[in-house]
Amino acid sequence: MTRRFYGLDFSGARDAGRHAWISQGQMRDERLWVLDCRPLAELPGSGARREVCLPALARWVAQLGDSLLGCDFPFSLPREVMGEEGWEAFVETFPQRFPTPEHLRMACRDPAGRERRRQTDRDVRAPFAPGNLRLYRQTYYGIRELLSPLVRARTVCVLPFQRPTPGRPWLIEVCPAVTLRRLRLYRLGYKGRGERWLLERQHLLDCLGELGMRVPARVCSRALSDTGGNALDSLIALYTAWSVRAQLVVASPFDQEGYIFAPPPAVGGVDALRQS
Repeated sequence: MTRRFYGLDFSGARDAGRHAWISQGQMRDERLWVLDCRPLAELPGSGARREVCLPALARWVAQLGDSLLGCDFPFSLPREVMGEEGWEAFVETFPQRFPTPEHLRMACRDPAGRERRRQTDRDVRAPFAPGNLRLYRQTYYGIRELLSPLVRARTVCVLPFQRPTPGRPWLIEVCPAVTLRRLRLYRLGYKGRGERWLLERQHLLDCLGELGMRVPARVCSRALSDTGGNALDSLIALYTAWSVRAQLVVASPFDQEGYIFAPPPAVGGVDALRQS
């Protein structure tokens, strides 16, 4: 099993390079040692604009080799929207089927105007459906600008839709909010300016440390100073990828809708942390 892990907090904003963050870690002595945490704008050949940073991200992911990357955006749409062509065909033809984010959002609503949800959204109690007003741009640009070119180039393995191939990056869908709920750490908001939100970010970093994540001071500083919480979300995505590593060796259902990977529900110790 790979010992290199990554967490991506994705953004579909016009200046996505400032809002999307990527974290990197390595497993040593059964712990996850964080090596880096940075916004996409700092990747090689990247920048603040979406049309610059997302192609740079795709190039960067393609060369990661043997690694596991947890990505915070939906990899699929509800079954009624995707049709019966299969996930790979859906992703490869995605740019033609959905010319704009608005086309995707409208397709993800039922005849009564309600948001369609995937089974995995219901199972893990995800806060938003793929076509939700707050998420649909992430869904659109994540599939169009990251998954679609990487799948067409056969440079990655996207689980559980594709069989994991050694030597390639393995991509899984994660959701930091779901992870925090599973760990019983979903409390007050941590995204905002002011001491209350700063203390909450510090609390979450302390809890991740208790769970086996070793975060160096320079990364802690970046996560604490990022008032949008995007740096911290990338660290939570990184932790999620590391925490589910054992699940990936078990045959996954090749379901067209896929699912959101999340750690098992917390017991005892993390519950106590939540009350601290």
